[in-house]
Amino acid sequence: MIKKNILFILISLTFLSCQKKEPKIESKIDEIEFIYLNSLRIPYNEVKINISRMPNNDSALVFIQSRPSNNDPQWSYSKIEDFTTIDLKTFKKLADVAISLDKIDIDKAYLNGNDGSTWEIQFGSKGKNKSYRFWAPGSNTPQRGLSEFVNLCEQIVKVSKLKKEEILEH
Repeated sequence: MIKKNILFILISLTFLSCQKKEPKIESKIDEIEFIYLNSLRIPYNEVKINISRMPNNDSALVFIQSRPSNNDPQWSYSKIEDFTTIDLKTFKKLADVAISLDKIDIDKAYLNGNDGSTWEIQFGSKGKNKSYRFWAPGSNTPQRGLSEFVNLCEQIVKVSKLKKEEILEH
């Protein structure tokens, strides 16, 4: 009887060791985009910053677009179409923060309107993208659990070489 039990255990362990293990899937991010819209502002009414990993995997391209809400010449300084590059280490830091956004409690973060601004972060790779969009995330940020979200937005504006004070603060 003991021999049968030992044989059964050995056969079970053999079968268990032969099972195919699921590989750990890491979240790969090739692109991060920040979109800022503010219906109450004229300069920097719409700002888009897209950061894409370069195919050779040594850097990332930062494409910056900004528009005022009207074409009055006094706001022309906020009409921007430009690009720059950042090193891969900086891109990976942004990607790591983006992944942490999955911890946001959407119900707690919700706020209806307030200052006219909407901030959005999209990130992912090859059609497997995630998006987080909030009204006025600068309002009651810690209470809403949006500190990491606002931090990532600020970091993206910083790497774009735009001034955070001109874009995100009033």
